[in-house]
Amino acid sequence: MNALLVVLLLGPLVMAAVAAVIGRNRSRLAGRLGAGAAALGFLGAAVLAVAAALGHPASVSVGSTPAVTADRLAVVLLLLVYGVSAIVQTYAIRYLAEDDRAGWFGAGAGLLTTASAVLMTSDTLVVLALGWTVAGVALCLLLATYWRLPSARDGVRRTAVSFLIGDVALWSAVALIAATQHTVELRALAGASLGGPIIALAAGLVVVAALSRSAQIPFHRWLPATLAAPTPVSALLHAGVVNAGGVLLIKLSPVVTSSGVVQALIILAGLATLAYGAAIMLAKPDIKGALAHSTMAQMGFMILTCGLGLWAAAVFHLVAHGFYKATLFLSSGSAIAYRRRKRSLPPATARTRSAIPALLLPALGIALALLVVPMGPGDHTAEWALLLFAWVTGAAATNGWLVRRPGAGGVLTAAAFLLPVSLAYVWLVSTVSGFLAPDLPAAALPGTATWLITGAALAILGGLAAALRAPGATGLQRTLYARALSAGHIAPPAQSLPTQLTGARS
Repeated sequence: MNALLVVLLLGPLVMAAVAAVIGRNRSRLAGRLGAGAAALGFLGAAVLAVAAALGHPASVSVGSTPAVTADRLAVVLLLLVYGVSAIVQTYAIRYLAEDDRAGWFGAGAGLLTTASAVLMTSDTLVVLALGWTVAGVALCLLLATYWRLPSARDGVRRTAVSFLIGDVALWSAVALIAATQHTVELRALAGASLGGPIIALAAGLVVVAALSRSAQIPFHRWLPATLAAPTPVSALLHAGVVNAGGVLLIKLSPVVTSSGVVQALIILAGLATLAYGAAIMLAKPDIKGALAHSTMAQMGFMILTCGLGLWAAAVFHLVAHGFYKATLFLSSGSAIAYRRRKRSLPPATARTRSAIPALLLPALGIALALLVVPMGPGDHTAEWALLLFAWVTGAAATNGWLVRRPGAGGVLTAAAFLLPVSLAYVWLVSTVSGFLAPDLPAAALPGTATWLITGAALAILGGLAAALRAPGATGLQRTLYARALSAGHIAPPAQSLPTQLTGARS
């Protein structure tokens, strides 16, 4: 198994080198090789998952120190990395066909896949920071695919500045932790007695790094500036790279949870970005702009769950969001066509009558699913938080359906759909949480505080949705809508005027 782990980590890197050499002349072959390596990586990660479940995690050491380990947490994250990479690179074969930058994309995608896999399996502070930094560099290279475009250069500049701040913060935290604890092994930190001002400073620096990579306030402006990148790059970014902030907080949870002030900072940043991103998403008229701010809001939820110590919920969410958001970005062209068709439909009139069944049906589906698939023994705060947000999401989707399909027929159709979906979702949450439990730390906050903050997050989201989407424009609604649009606007980069207009001499 150890040899398999080495092959999984190095395979995409080898394909990256191949793409850099032959990509310009044989773009389809390079694309197929890259997609094939990622697909084999996904299958290999599944094999490692079985080994981890049986108590035999693969590990590779440098000297006597484990460098990378495929434990239960790592293999779940590897499935995300290789799965998204395989999907996106397969899509890119046709998307970038005959494009002279296809080789550049293949090389960058392979480098990003390897760096992300190293980050997910890292067992030391140094390997963690190396994977983190190289993944950021690879993303900036991918964002520069169409460097000739001023908007692309602006996106690279904004991203590089935010990532540089995060990288400096992370490496500084690594130095502080290593100097005070006299170890670089992540597992040694879990059993260490952490405290004091130096560790608190290190925890704050780790949070700065996580917020910068996940596009959280105050590092939120770089993500919307990257929309000039090709769709496959956007899919890799939104489905994979931004999740790294949550992974960093999970892997360094002993350090982060050692300071109550730092935990409060994480919670506030997550809540603020969740509300900010959701408001702009609801107001944005363009598909990719709405998806970018949706990612920002989703990462806010992930950061919030990390601040609450709901580690299982954070992992489940970032994996589900990764696959879901990759699909949304790759199908954004179809979404535009759907929106055009939607404009031709008659206006909906049954909003009020649909509200009560929309709230009840998902709740009933989840309740019945819990009777069939009950949670095992232990603390399930993370799972309950996920189910609560699943109920809210199901209620919103059901309401949209019943608005268009009012009456008993629409209700019965919704019920017939929600029951199997609820069963599958509850089973998946229970299975993944049970699988991850041995390798995840315990919740960091008491249950009362967790539920109060979760309720506040739901209230904020519900209030925003009601204010921005309620029928009939009010003064408050118009003000919120205008401010959301203004906040989500990224000014285009300044361009020099032609010399004939400026009078400048060359």
